[in-house]
Amino acid sequence: MARIEIPIQGMTCSHCVRTVVDALQKVEGVHSASVSLAGQRAVVDVDDGVARKDLVAAVVGAGYRVGKSDAPQPVTHSIAAGKTQSDTITQHLELGDLRRKLASKAEAETEPPPDASPADAWQAEQRGIVLNVEGMTCASCVARVEGALAKVKGVRSARVNLATNQATVELADKPATIAEMVEAVERAGYEAAAAGAADEAGAELAKRAGAELAKWRRSLVIGVVLLAPILVLHFADLSHPAARWVQFACATVLQVVVGWPFYLGALRRARYLSTNMDTLVALGTLAAYGAGAYGVLGGAGHASAGRQMYLMDAGMILVFITLGKYLEARAKGRASAAISKLLDLAPPVAHVQRGGTLVDVPPRDVRVGETLVVKPGEKVPLDAEVIRGTSSTDESWLTGESIPVDKQPGSEILAGTVNISGSLTARVSRPAGRTALAQVIELVRHAQESKTQIQRLADRVVAWFVPIVLAVALVTLLVWGAAAANWLGGLAAMVAVLVVACPCALGLATPTAILVASGRGAEMGVLIKEAHALETAGKVSVVVLDKTGTITSGKPQLTRVLAAQGVVPDTLLATAAALEQLSQHPLAEPVVAAARREGLKLPPAGDLEVIPGQGIRGNAGGEVVHVGNEQLMSAAGVDVSRHLSLIKSTRASGETPLAVSSGKRLLGLIVLADVVAPHSREAVERLQALKVTVLLLSGDHRAIAERVAREVGIDHLRAEVLPQDKQLIVSNLRASGEVVAMVGDGINDAPALAAADLGIAIGSGSDVAVEAADIVITGDDLRSVARTLLLSRATLRTIRQNLGWAFLYNVLLIPVAAGVLVPMGVPQIPSYAAAAAMALSSVSVVTNSLLLRRRTVE
Repeated sequence: MARIEIPIQGMTCSHCVRTVVDALQKVEGVHSASVSLAGQRAVVDVDDGVARKDLVAAVVGAGYRVGKSDAPQPVTHSIAAGKTQSDTITQHLELGDLRRKLASKAEAETEPPPDASPADAWQAEQRGIVLNVEGMTCASCVARVEGALAKVKGVRSARVNLATNQATVELADKPATIAEMVEAVERAGYEAAAAGAADEAGAELAKRAGAELAKWRRSLVIGVVLLAPILVLHFADLSHPAARWVQFACATVLQVVVGWPFYLGALRRARYLSTNMDTLVALGTLAAYGAGAYGVLGGAGHASAGRQMYLMDAGMILVFITLGKYLEARAKGRASAAISKLLDLAPPVAHVQRGGTLVDVPPRDVRVGETLVVKPGEKVPLDAEVIRGTSSTDESWLTGESIPVDKQPGSEILAGTVNISGSLTARVSRPAGRTALAQVIELVRHAQESKTQIQRLADRVVAWFVPIVLAVALVTLLVWGAAAANWLGGLAAMVAVLVVACPCALGLATPTAILVASGRGAEMGVLIKEAHALETAGKVSVVVLDKTGTITSGKPQLTRVLAAQGVVPDTLLATAAALEQLSQHPLAEPVVAAARREGLKLPPAGDLEVIPGQGIRGNAGGEVVHVGNEQLMSAAGVDVSRHLSLIKSTRASGETPLAVSSGKRLLGLIVLADVVAPHSREAVERLQALKVTVLLLSGDHRAIAERVAREVGIDHLRAEVLPQDKQLIVSNLRASGEVVAMVGDGINDAPALAAADLGIAIGSGSDVAVEAADIVITGDDLRSVARTLLLSRATLRTIRQNLGWAFLYNVLLIPVAAGVLVPMGVPQIPSYAAAAAMALSSVSVVTNSLLLRRRTVE
């Protein structure tokens, strides 16, 4: 058997990893394929004789590029000899929690130039660029901006989000410059500028949302003030010439002031031979205003009620649409509040020691290595290492745990956490753009900017929407005028068709739901990396749970103290803890912690000696004490024969028994085990209540796996499985038609996480598990898996409702506006009513998405 390594270029997320794995596994002769996103490399185990070029062709066929290999020849060795396929991706990686993962992620990237300021560091490290785009009004604008950016040399792909008015551009190996991308957007008729770094995203988004809201509020007030006299004079039916000119004057000013943004947008689109919602609004209101103006300027012979009606319609169209824009901007601002809330976690200033004095400096101006002071009750401005002082911090924003975490010299403090008790002096370890908080913000923002499959389908439909509406409006005018000899009615019908059509609702249906859902997830401690993860999570039928660290706590805990006859249990525990406190062994910590919880006084101890594979020996309370297995006791001359059956049965059940002796006397047994996490059983019950099959995977002995499965109520399990077996089991489940979610925390879970339809990493897990997953749970609460599925299902329902309403609205109202049903007695929609309906359509979609914030996920 041979192992072939292939460097791959172009992978940006775990979805790319799965695509490459699937492509490689389809090649005949491939036993397994493991792909590392961090290392941009695939490791493939194949039969002898499988050509590397076939694997390369599979990767290229999947849409990715193959780089130059450092080792072009296959490396052949026996997998059975002990090296598994996961060894390649796990080499040099150590286990750590999500705090270290998020905080150190940027450090693995290429460092910015040494003279770069902290403010530029984040942007310099990105493989992609986020642009703020101004002037987009509907889904056709989204398609046009995406197309313009995709044509720029040096751009690999572009995603545009109407809800945030931003474009996320993935750059090629020879990247385009920001100036080139901005120029491409401007050529398409829009304005663009580079967005700020992650730590500025919330403030920037809030500022832009506030400016947009203020603009539409101002236009709305002006429109209402100008429309009021038009309505009063119209319904008063005054025939005095002065009334006619007052109406005309108010209508003209209203068109210029309130209608200018729509006219300007339409002119920009026309300049580049394109159309959008502005085109429809501008043509509709201009046609109505033109007809009314002709009636006024044409003299008394043309002065009729129709003239006044058209002037009123033109004004009401603009006011209703402006009202819709105002309500839409207000709702969009509420939908994007999640990032702003995260940004509020970080304080605006940091207390930095410079030149012997303490100065207040914006966090973005603080450099790595500088010393900052965090006073009691203040928020930590940057990630840093404590060098003086002791305190405790509230890290609930990241972990979801309300219990404060003790801090002392050498401890890490994170941006956004709250210093509770004492003053801390700390050395800055990462700049503002690369803190753990900034990484979380970037994950949330990335999810909000990504697209689901259903949205891509809607985008393709919308690309043809405006041209089709323009054609329908023209046909409507011609049919009414030529066939029915009613050009005035045809003009009214054409205006109604132009105004009632609503591409905005189609464009906002999906991104607003994703925006709210990803923000809601972040508030629950669920970080969603891509929109497609939400889409997939809503369809999951099987959840595969790793045992250690997922269902169990992942750390040994003291479960029983079994004292020998005549021995007080506290004496047994205190004696063992006195010696274990001198040890660095992982089993020592839970023994010492249990003794401290009980408030036991530990006897003085010393002369610790470690006996490899058996235990420890030393002095405690003036006696020679041994703590370890039965072999250690036998060597020390301590009789444990009466307890051997208990020791063996305890070990067989997955627990670790430690025998404790003082002198030649056996004091008893201390039993340690990796216990089931507090909420695991409830988490499994919640998943089963969702009609999801739960499968337990474990590398431990079957007896141990069965004990854990019984404790939490899991009926299906596979035990004694290797990492590559986990990946194979997940792949087989997918092949049988199941939608599989894999939940894990360890390095050995990474292949299975990447192979699953949906990978979910528990936040206390390894770096590579977090990297391979689509969704990250920042705490250790397994119940968040069920919350994630519930949130995803609710999000999919909302998206379907939004798209269903938007399509149904247009399919039904456009024919009615055209007058198709007039022969059947259905009245034609007045143009002002069409404008009101159009505004209501967009607002209803955004409002429906906002309801996700109130949906229960428990």
